[in-house]
Amino acid sequence: METKKIAKGISIICQPTFIPIALYFIVSLSVVPTVTGFWYALLGIVFIALAPIALVFILAHCNMISDPDLPDRRERFIPYLSIVGLYLIGFIVFWYLGAPYQILAITASYIAVTFFGAFISLFWKISMHMAGVAGPVTALVFLVNPLFVWAYILLIPIGWARYILQKHTFPQIVIGSGFSILLTYLVIRFFS
Repeated sequence: METKKIAKGISIICQPTFIPIALYFIVSLSVVPTVTGFWYALLGIVFIALAPIALVFILAHCNMISDPDLPDRRERFIPYLSIVGLYLIGFIVFWYLGAPYQILAITASYIAVTFFGAFISLFWKISMHMAGVAGPVTALVFLVNPLFVWAYILLIPIGWARYILQKHTFPQIVIGSGFSILLTYLVIRFFS
């Protein structure tokens, strides 16, 4: 019982929607260490974290999905595509404001990972929790400092938690991480 409580706590703390808060602050302030960087961070948080959280809770409140955690892969497609729409709006705003390529790259990475995650969910369930941490860590490694490679260690307790809670199988955990790392790396290479 205690093991499941710990796993649930890890799973809640490492929600994919919370990770962009740290990511946008770190990237924005490292590439634009001014008030402008702070505003970029806030915009990223609004479009990549807060708006998706609000959308999912609205869908749950309207009984369009059964659980905000989206455990049923058959319920993931429409919410994920809707979230991609929010990310696209954020990308357009950043583009219009002339944001640095690093901010455009992390936003485009969120678009790519969530878009592909939506289509994968039509056939198979992958861990978007793992994708939501693995991609941002990859962005930090390639856009901010290679020493962020140590943050990949976070994938171990998150994967363990998702497995213990029986939310995902081992292959779903590995594929969720792997495809996010690969897509994020490719998007960053495209923008740099």
